Amino acid sequence: MIFKKLFALVIFSFNSAAFAQNTIQLGMVNIAPHSSSSDITGPFTPPGLSLNVGRATTLDIAYIRELNPHWSVELALGLPPKHDVTLKVNNPSLPVGVKGLNGQVVAQVKQLSPSVIVNYSFRDKDSDWRPFMGLGIVHTRFSDATSSVVGDALNGGPTAISLTNSTGLVTQFGVVYRINEMWSLRAAIAGLKIKTKMTSNTQGVIRQADLEMRPIVSYLTLGYSF
Repeated sequence: MIFKKLFALVIFSFNSAAFAQNTIQLGMVNIAPHSSSSDITGPFTPPGLSLNVGRATTLDIAYIRELNPHWSVELALGLPPKHDVTLKVNNPSLPVGVKGLNGQVVAQVKQLSPSVIVNYSFRDKDSDWRPFMGLGIVHTRFSDATSSVVGDALNGGPTAISLTNSTGLVTQFGVVYRINEMWSLRAAIAGLKIKTKMTSNTQGVIRQADLEMRPIVSYLTLGYSF
């Protein structure tokens, strides 16, 4: 139900003839995945091996359309950041050589998470400082997943990697500082939940792990309104 309401509000906003203004945001975003992983499963795979997804920083691009002085719809994009995927070894009985790979990068992957967010801004439109909060839908798509030299060695040869996509809710809280009628600064923190399955294929040997991420996404952007 909430997805239908958000979608209806977005369609209304882009078809409405009357709106206050448009804003283009450009800046930096830092993604802290806070990931957890099941053990990697598959042939010749001992228990106690799992994965961790590292931080990434990238360029943030967003378009915001006001519906009235308090409500707005935001389309957030950005350049796909590249995350390091490292190995976690939780089995003390494994050989020293395998335990020595703990924390090593076994793969890299890019992710793009376009989102549509409905925001509510507090205080008057002409206020210098305006806190806001938002709720929306985010779709996370993984691409360009590659196995590292360490990953290939661990798997026993050249390895192809893929991850499933994920769709869910995103919430954000932030504040806008109005420099003048056209320019503004915006700082925000967003949270979401991502579930994906990582699959590796090493010459027909399939291994998998379930990954769950609860990213904390921090933004600092410069906005131009027109």
